[in-house]
Amino acid sequence: VGAANSEPGSAGDPLITQSYLETRLDEISMGSGGTYQKIMLKKNDSISAGQGTEIILYSGNATVTGTQGLLNLSGGELFKSGNSVVKYNIFLAPSTGSGIKATTAVTLFIKGSYTAK
Repeated sequence: VGAANSEPGSAGDPLITQSYLETRLDEISMGSGGTYQKIMLKKNDSISAGQGTEIILYSGNATVTGTQGLLNLSGGELFKSGNSVVKYNIFLAPSTGSGIKATTAVTLFIKGSYTAK
């Protein structure tokens, strides 16, 4: 009963559907900071992010690359090179050259500069 009166995705109704999440991720906009781009990588492809670039792993599996690693803004910790990227968390590249390598086919949402390898 309580969930029927709560905003979807709120503390009162924390469960969301995949279609709702896909729609919201496609619509994400952060004002003057720009919008997220949907990027798909094949297994063993990688991206090198520019400083300040944000990355969200939506599907698949990937590992962190680069000497500075990635900051997990959702969890508040540094992920070093080789650590697995956590789905649906926002990661920030602290320096140019940090990024991810796909260990399976992945879908990412990226805001900022990057180079695909």
